[in-house]
Parts: sequence; C-alpha cells; structure tokens
Amino acid sequence: MAETAGHTYAELVAELAALAGVATVGAPPSGDTRVRRLVDASLTLRPEAGLADAACVMSKETAAAGPPASRPALLVVSSGTSWAADYGAGLVEVQDARLALAVLSRRFAREYLPGVGIHPQASVAASARVGEGVRIAAGCVVGAGAELGAGCVIEAGAVVGDGVKLGTECRLYPNVTLYPGTLLGQRVVVHAGSVIGADGFGYAASPQGALKVHHLGGVVLGDDVEIGANSCLDRGTLLDTTVGARTKIDNHCQIGHNVVIGSDTLIAGMVGIGGSTRIGSGVILGGYVAVSDHVSVGDGARIAGRSGVTKDVPPGATWAGFPARPHREFVRELYLLGKLEELWRLARTGKDA
Repeated sequence: MAETAGHTYAELVAELAALAGVATVGAPPSGDTRVRRLVDASLTLRPEAGLADAACVMSKETAAAGPPASRPALLVVSSGTSWAADYGAGLVEVQDARLALAVLSRRFAREYLPGVGIHPQASVAASARVGEGVRIAAGCVVGAGAELGAGCVIEAGAVVGDGVKLGTECRLYPNVTLYPGTLLGQRVVVHAGSVIGADGFGYAASPQGALKVHHLGGVVLGDDVEIGANSCLDRGTLLDTTVGARTKIDNHCQIGHNVVIGSDTLIAGMVGIGGSTRIGSGVILGGYVAVSDHVSVGDGARIAGRSGVTKDVPPGATWAGFPARPHREFVRELYLLGKLEELWRLARTGKDA
C-alpha cells in the first residue's frame, strides 16, 4: 500500500481515460472523494479498504469472487466483469487493467530524494556542468567535463565519469558507475549497483597469451530507458553499444560490447547478450535467455525464458529451447520425447501400453 496526500476521483479517472482505454465510468462516490492510497484488490474483499482507497481488479480469480465487501473510492475492473453493471458509484471499466495499475501506481509512488543541490560530501569537478534543480547526494563523484541535465538525481555513492553526459531528469540510484564515454538521453533510470561503459570481453590470441582488445567506443542510452540493479552494459570496441528509447532491462543482465538494442524492448532478469548482437525493437527476452554473439533477433520477436539463441531469429517469431528454435517445433519435440518410453515398449513387445 502507498499513501499520499491524495488525488480526486475526477483526476484519476481523467488519467485512466487518457491512457488505459476506459469503457465506462461510474459516478464519483459520495462524501470525500480524495483518494490517498492504492491497495491490493484482495483487500477490497474485506473491510480494510475504504473511501480513501483505489484498487485494480486484474486477476480472474479476484473478479470471480464478486464485488468487494468494502467500497473504495475508485475500483478499476476489466471490461466485461460480470458484476460491474450493478456495482454503482466509484467503478471504472477499462480495456487493460494492468495498464490502469501502471497509471495509478505512478500517481501514488512516493519519491525519496536527496536535497536539491550538491551535498558537501560529494565531489564535483570544477569543469562539470550541473543543470538547474539537480540533486547530488553524499559520496558521489562527478568527473571533469561531465554534464548533468536539469532535474537529474544522483544518489549516494554514484560515479559519473569524465565527460559523461546525462539528459534532463535522469536518475542514478546508489553506487551506479558511468564510465567515460557514456551518454544518457532524457529521463533515463539506472538502478543501484549497475555499471555502464566498462570494457567489453575482447582478447586476441598471441604467443604471450590473451592480448586485450582495448575498447574505444562508448554506451548510448535513449530517452526513457530503465536499467535494473546490478546490470552491466559494456562499451563498444570502436563503435558505441546502444539501447533504443523506452527499452527496459531488468536486474542482473549482461549486455556485451557493440550490442545494438532497438526501442520498446523488454529484457528480463539474468539475460546475457553476446558482443556485436542486434536486438530489434519491440522484442521480449524472457529470464535467463542467452544470446550468442554476432546474431540478430528481429523486431517483435519473443524468446521464452532459459532459451539459448545461437542463430538469427526472424522478426515476429516466437522461439524457445536450447538451442532456440520456433516455439511450435520446440513443443512438438517435447511431446515426442514424452512418448519415447511408450514407443520403446511397443517396439520391444509389439503391444501398445
């Protein structure tokens, strides 16, 4: 639960209508219509929720339990919920209840921010350019020639290397490290412990053993990119490693050197992407996916969790397995493997089980 100073029913409905595909809107509840908390929908089935609350019914199980015992100020349900027509004031039907939750959660999010300005225990180079309203917490280091756009938030212990550039309203959580050669667009979020711009894993064989290939490129993150905690994005060898606008990368991911990722792509936790790979726009990579170096994943492709991609994936395809192949082929193979014992018994005895 998150409690804030509150929003009116009309404000919340207007934002839902703009973004979540509102189908029908009930009248506002009587009395105080200021909504101060966003609660889990299961609480509305008990007396805990009340007129200060908003809730989204997303699961079929919760919807099947019927209308809530309490009367929250705002109750969001998916279109076609059986009891919605008889519910009355305070109910809003939407096309996408999960999107509605995203809209409301943004409204009720509480920000914990360092104070405006530069903390006395931060180290900011004299040649760094710091925009209006920037917040730099204790223990931060901002290198020579770095540029921080207006409204950026740099939390405790973060390091912004020499010449690094951040667009407006970027946020670096504690202990983030941005190596020199890193460029962030606007509203980029990098969560705690992530490292952007370290050298890629590149070596050449020599009589003296592995000889390091020095990486001279950088990392460029587009507008509204978000990087989860403890993820690493390596700098390019000669060109930049790039991530397109609005792409989201989860915790504990490894993105190799020279990788190019398109816009609006979702990459779940523990994904590893080898160097010089191309990931298209609108792609979804499930958890623990491994993508070999020098392959391409086309726009709109879907890769199931724990898959290993070793060759190019066509645009719009859904692949699974190791090595990854078309999902239908993967499922059929699993089905046939499950029949091996039965086929073996039939081959030995000549009789079906």
